[in-house]
Amino acid sequence: MIYTRFMLLSFFLLMLNLAQSQSQDSTGTLSGYISMPQIKKEKRTFRGRMYRNRLSAKKHVATKSSTLKSPYLDVIIIMKSITSKVEAEPMQGVKIIQKDADFIPRVLPVTRNTVVEFINFDNFYHNVFSVTPGAKFNIGRRPKGTVVKHKIERPGEIKLFCDIHTQMNAVILSLDTPYFSRVQPDGTFKLANIPEGDYLVEVYHPDLPNIEEYITVSAGKIFEKNFTLSR
Repeated sequence: MIYTRFMLLSFFLLMLNLAQSQSQDSTGTLSGYISMPQIKKEKRTFRGRMYRNRLSAKKHVATKSSTLKSPYLDVIIIMKSITSKVEAEPMQGVKIIQKDADFIPRVLPVTRNTVVEFINFDNFYHNVFSVTPGAKFNIGRRPKGTVVKHKIERPGEIKLFCDIHTQMNAVILSLDTPYFSRVQPDGTFKLANIPEGDYLVEVYHPDLPNIEEYITVSAGKIFEKNFTLSR
């Protein structure tokens, strides 16, 4: 009798571990490497003349240290499910800072309806505005330490500028999917815990044409795929 109970208990634990293992393996992973051409930072033309007559500010030129970063940090990998509709909840604690007359980060991926905080870290005035159709806004000129919140409701690419410092530009990438990731400084990327199914993968960079490709994610598998961005 004791032996029988022991065997039943062992069988139950084995089946439980097997079920947990199968549950844990119900997702897959996409990983790979991005190749891209060298990009020169272009000087942007002034788009905010209508705001010149507001608060004055001393013109500031970005230092070299503020622009030394990996170009891969502006690349975003996006996975859109074709198999099923996926709800993307708004993100929390999302920020864009203005420091050394730069937007940091330059590209900010968020889920739609996320509230973004804009914070001025410089000892001079900054402004944030967008003229993107359907997403126009202007927070006005703000001194150091000022925090302004803005809800991102429109999906797609929302371009940002500062009407004081014409070289400043950034992009908010508003997405209807929770599956996305910024590429690492060495050009590698990895998106884990992706439910199995069919996806449209998009490689985004603000200065280069996007790449799109369909892939299938299998449970418990790592799908390796490299992409090459070109002009």
